[in-house]
Amino acid sequence: MKLHFHPLTPLVRTFAKTLKRCCPDALNLLNPGVAELEIKLFKYRYKQSLPETFYDFYRWCNGSAYESLEDDWLFPFEHGRSILPLESIGKEKDFWDAQSKIYFQEWQPGEYWNEAWIPFMKVDDVWLRVVDTKGCFGGIPGQIISFDCKSEPFRSIECDSFDKWLETVIAKIEVECLFKEFHELGFEEEKKIFAIEKRINPNRRSVALELR
Repeated sequence: MKLHFHPLTPLVRTFAKTLKRCCPDALNLLNPGVAELEIKLFKYRYKQSLPETFYDFYRWCNGSAYESLEDDWLFPFEHGRSILPLESIGKEKDFWDAQSKIYFQEWQPGEYWNEAWIPFMKVDDVWLRVVDTKGCFGGIPGQIISFDCKSEPFRSIECDSFDKWLETVIAKIEVECLFKEFHELGFEEEKKIFAIEKRINPNRRSVALELR
């Protein structure tokens, strides 16, 4: 990853500095940031209210690097989860928006998938993390939601905002836990992660979807 952009927002600056200080090899897991024109085109196309931190993050790094260009496999970044490049965010959102017009009709409208959601992390075809620009399930606009794409009828409200997610990532980098998959974590590392989540994301909760 070649660094050309100097982040403008304090949190992205802290993320970049922490990553370079604590785990410089992890820079190879990330793509170089996107050009401003790509940001403008994304804003124009989706017209969702996303925080400036989100766009500054993508100016600095355009998600996970490709482990295999042939198969579109992305390097994992956080506990085996990959950060979607901006172009892939668009493709993923378009796919789910289209699917929701045909499927998921057995659930309450906008609960299984909502067009106000912007996906930004993924594990293959089984798990997704989104920015919820609407504030679904009685939550806050901008909150972070994750879910199992295949089976479980639950949605996890993980963080109050993209900023809180990034703050959590920074804290995990500092205690050297971010890049391990969950099954690789020891007991003491699990305790550190639990303490970080409790401190930064005290409103974490799980929501069961309701049938019509």
